[in-house]
Amino acid sequence: MDRRDFLKGVAGAAAVAAASRVVPAAAQPPDRLTLAAVGDCILSRRVSNSRDPEFLALRDLLRGADCAWGNCEIVIADPRRVFPMPKGGDPHTMAPPWAADELAWTGIGFVGTANNHILDFGYDGLQSTLDNLERVGIPQAGSGADLAFAAKPGYYDSRAGRVGQVNCCSTFAQYFAAGPSHPYLRGRPGLNPLHIESFLQVDRPLFERLRKLEPEINHLMAWDEFDTITEEVLGKTPPDKAYHLDTTVSAGEKLDVLTPPSKDDLARITEAVGIARNNARLVLATIHAHDARGTLEEPSPFLQPFARACIDAGADAFLLAGPHVLRGIEIYKGKPIFYSLGNFFFQIDTLEPVGAEDFASYGLDPRTLDVTKFASRNPVYAKQRRFWESFLPVVTYEGDRVASIDLHPVSLGFAEPMHHRGLPRLAKGEEAASILGRLAERSRPYGTKIEIADGVGRVVLA
Repeated sequence: MDRRDFLKGVAGAAAVAAASRVVPAAAQPPDRLTLAAVGDCILSRRVSNSRDPEFLALRDLLRGADCAWGNCEIVIADPRRVFPMPKGGDPHTMAPPWAADELAWTGIGFVGTANNHILDFGYDGLQSTLDNLERVGIPQAGSGADLAFAAKPGYYDSRAGRVGQVNCCSTFAQYFAAGPSHPYLRGRPGLNPLHIESFLQVDRPLFERLRKLEPEINHLMAWDEFDTITEEVLGKTPPDKAYHLDTTVSAGEKLDVLTPPSKDDLARITEAVGIARNNARLVLATIHAHDARGTLEEPSPFLQPFARACIDAGADAFLLAGPHVLRGIEIYKGKPIFYSLGNFFFQIDTLEPVGAEDFASYGLDPRTLDVTKFASRNPVYAKQRRFWESFLPVVTYEGDRVASIDLHPVSLGFAEPMHHRGLPRLAKGEEAASILGRLAERSRPYGTKIEIADGVGRVVLA
């Protein structure tokens, strides 16, 4: 056999072998992507040296997902280089730069930063947080140098495809909101806001009595010194609304607190979701919102239509953080809405440093050095188990379809000492059954059924 015949023979054999390895199109593996999500991450202690098997089990779930998302509810900065902003009784949260490394080690690869703590240490603290997240390779959405940067989608390039995120916040001090730029003036750094236009609804007889009090209130506040302005403002007031101090009052059938979101903010956020839809395989709409109705476990009425609007705009999942408790799950048009993921890292007992004003707001000497005294003054968290139990969902997508949603119960050590409490671990036994049972109960009003077996919940999909 000459050389040319030999090469032809080898090429032919290779072609046959390659053909034998071709899998028919119908048998190709599905276009699969897995999303894991966790709630509020407040770190004050290193976790990468932990050998707790149940914590490592959660870490493996996060590392095993194609994309793992979390809510970064801390400023990541050197305390010697930033200054605390005034916040009244709301405590400041901070962790040193190593916190970003710990999040990355855990497997959290994508975060939202729009929350009521991101400007606890001003613009320098915000920028330091963004810089440290970028340093360890964790992209974010929700905050930036001005409103355009805070509102734009963020992207995470996973091994299974690009994941986009639009992140916003409805619970924040006014100066936290990013401002738009102008040709003659720079914008204001901050978070992507969803302003809530809250007003009090009362029955019509009470409304009419309050309306009659307006002239007297205006006189007490010296507003009638500006008669022209007052008349102009009141002249534009709808007949079924009145303004008393900082409260808008509306006439209705019964006493209620109504919380419609700003139409401008809603339009900006859903437009950004549409942009992300054009640029990513999977799109997350995420929000930090404390807003509740009656109990912390019940979301404020505006949240369901807002979540649905985000999915209508192109989101594949809606993730909510902030209330620190379990809430239900809704499946809307085949896409999951998680009304609260609860806490994940909740090392709030050992936050350090704590500012003098924070100590004073809790009735302590502002020179107090022991941070555990500050934590012990917050009985809401310390004495209620509901803040120390949560869950970690893993959503599997095949193409653009949700194929499965597995729910892993999480315990944060309610009864443990302060120095250990707040480390998430995979819950077992009766505690796991209790967490999943409550999650199933809170999901039932949305028509969502959850089956529980072997310590794991699974959403029943149509």
